[in-house]
Amino acid sequence: MLNRNLKDISSLIEDKKYKKALEKLDKAENLAGKAKRQDLLCRVLLQKGAVLFSMHKPDEGQNLYDKALNIFRVSDLNEDENSVLQSTLSNTFRELARHFKMAESVENAEKCYRNEIKVYEILLEKNPEDEDPKLEIARAFDAIGDLYKYFEPEDMDPETERQYYEKILDVREKAFELLDDSETYIYGLAHALGKLVDFYIIQQDYESAIQLQERVVEVMEELIDLLANWKDLKAKSNAYDKLGSLYAEVGKEELAEEQYSEALEYYVMIFDDEIWPLSVKMRLAAEVMERGKTLLLSKKYDSAKESMDLAFDFLGGVDKEELKDSVKEAMDLAYVLLGERDEEESEDSGYLAEMAGISVEYAKTLSDLNRNKEAEEFTAKSEKIFRKLAEEGNEDS
Repeated sequence: MLNRNLKDISSLIEDKKYKKALEKLDKAENLAGKAKRQDLLCRVLLQKGAVLFSMHKPDEGQNLYDKALNIFRVSDLNEDENSVLQSTLSNTFRELARHFKMAESVENAEKCYRNEIKVYEILLEKNPEDEDPKLEIARAFDAIGDLYKYFEPEDMDPETERQYYEKILDVREKAFELLDDSETYIYGLAHALGKLVDFYIIQQDYESAIQLQERVVEVMEELIDLLANWKDLKAKSNAYDKLGSLYAEVGKEELAEEQYSEALEYYVMIFDDEIWPLSVKMRLAAEVMERGKTLLLSKKYDSAKESMDLAFDFLGGVDKEELKDSVKEAMDLAYVLLGERDEEESEDSGYLAEMAGISVEYAKTLSDLNRNKEAEEFTAKSEKIFRKLAEEGNEDS
């Protein structure tokens, strides 16, 4: 009877008939007290609290939540009764959080998740050796982070934006501290840090951005290499690359080059591991070439050379027949660089111009490094492409 009444009350809350819901909840509270059902009494108190939150009376609502939590804290029950009471509290708080989330009441949803965390903190107090409450606390903190990420405001002034991202970072940190070997929480923390990094980059506060990006690198290193997939390795590489670019912004060129080199190590791990398909490696080889071109345009010649040499070394060892099964973009790049396709066969002038530009810049790099014979080869390649482009221009005119 009481359970059915509680379901009816839930419908009243959904329909925002709060006064009628409170009247029924008062009766339900008396019935639960007479029946000496502490689990049902807690559920009634939680629903009354939710009604008061919905009526914009958060302090009164939280008093009822605290009353229910205190019943659980001081209760002297057998194992089964204690388990039922714990489930009643945690499940109800979770349901209420979802209810407020659907109603786009972010603050109330967060309070419900934080009250759910209190349930598991009480469990830890009772049994500090139990690992399960830690898992649930981490999950609840992560849910708060997801909540704020999902409802991120579109327009924020810089100070509000900073505070908003710091709030997300705080709960991501707490989840990570509890479960620092969980890939989910590692990526969640890295993403939260990354949002603040981007914020400080926009503000041109590179020193603050560097401090946070150094944390991103540390966090990404928590991913175990032996268990990482190629996307994990690429994400690590990106973290080092970004840190390198930030060091370059403040004139710390040696540190920047160190990060660029470290970033390439993860591509090497992918290229050297037979477990990853050729199509993935070819796509990444194309990315390494593009990375090298970007570094060349930034006049970071040593780092550009290192990047391009890695791509060339990998492409030079690929079975030419196997290239046919690879993605088109990487195939085109490989065929031209490996000399398997004459540039004159291509009809894409934009593509040819890009290849010529890469060859020119790489020839300059090789020349600076006294690799003159290779520099001559790439100069000749670029001149050949430019002649073709000039001929096509004359024909069009």
